[in-house]
Amino acid sequence: MKRTLAAAFVIVAVATAGISVLASEPEAPAAPKPIVVKDKITVTATIEAIDKTNRTVMLKGPKGNLLELTVDPSVTRFDALKVGDTVKTDYYEQVVYELQKPGAVAAPDTVTAGNAKLTGEKPGGAIVKETVTTVTIMAIDMETPAVTIRTSDGQILSFRARNRKNLEGVKVGDKVQVTQTSALMIAVEAAH
Repeated sequence: MKRTLAAAFVIVAVATAGISVLASEPEAPAAPKPIVVKDKITVTATIEAIDKTNRTVMLKGPKGNLLELTVDPSVTRFDALKVGDTVKTDYYEQVVYELQKPGAVAAPDTVTAGNAKLTGEKPGGAIVKETVTTVTIMAIDMETPAVTIRTSDGQILSFRARNRKNLEGVKVGDKVQVTQTSALMIAVEAAH
């Protein structure tokens, strides 16, 4: 019993000493928080024309602009669409920019997509797509503010930054993981 109690005391002492040693080690600098940009656009349009053979519809927006959309086979009741029907489209987009730690191995580029059926009496559907890619910072212009990047396939692209503050702490050569998620939902609002 004394031996067991003594062994337990030694284990607790060693464990406690290990905790205090770990606690006294300097912490690694915290990684910058990811930057998230979100947008939602809602447009109500009228169906101007339908090509049932090619599964396309021509939509006329509130400003008179025309847009032809190919309708995915997952959209149910396509044959129920009629010229004059009013449709509501919601487009969502979210982009997350995350600075990678030095020496981190870049994740391979990926694209994930899917379709969803909307339930209800009226035709509708949704398409969702997520793209993950890692880019390298090639140049930073704090005056504009803008950034030039090189994509994983070697393309050089430049973009304006919405907020100059988002470029603080970023330097040429940094790798940034970009995750873009978009969703398009279309539903008939009123039948003609």
